[in-house]
Order: sequence, then structure tokens, then C-alpha cells
Amino acid sequence: MSTTYFAQIVTKPDCPYCVKAKEFMVGMEIQYTELVVGKDCLWEDVTAQLPTVSTVPQIWINGEHVGGYDELVKWAETV
Repeated sequence: MSTTYFAQIVTKPDCPYCVKAKEFMVGMEIQYTELVVGKDCLWEDVTAQLPTVSTVPQIWINGEHVGGYDELVKWAETV
């Protein structure tokens, strides 16, 4: 991977797709920061930016909203 990617991921404790997304990004050598709902942010803060989302994880890469785990995998196929 020649381009450097930085991600932000919003997660909740005990979320299996959040764990999968973080492991996937580690495997792709994508550096990320994690915001845990209820600890680092409020769910209302997320839905204020993205009113149609209802699940975690929510992932941004280089400032662009990608979506959840499935969308992350699809995004990875294009880079």
C-alpha cells in the first residue's frame, strides 16, 4: 500500500464487528484512532453528523466517511 491512510473508528464495548474492523485495519497497516461511545463520545454526536446510521462501527478514512465493517472491506477492494 503506497498511500498512507489514517482512520477514525467509533465503537462500542463488546461489539464483534468493531473488533473485526480494527483487526482488518491493522492487517492493512491503516493507523487509526478509536472513539468509544459512552467514554470518548456520545452516540448523539455521531448521529448528529450521520442521521441515518444506527450501528457501530462507523469508520472515517482520511476524513471521508466509509461506513461500517462491510463498507470498509468494500473500500479496501478499491485501493
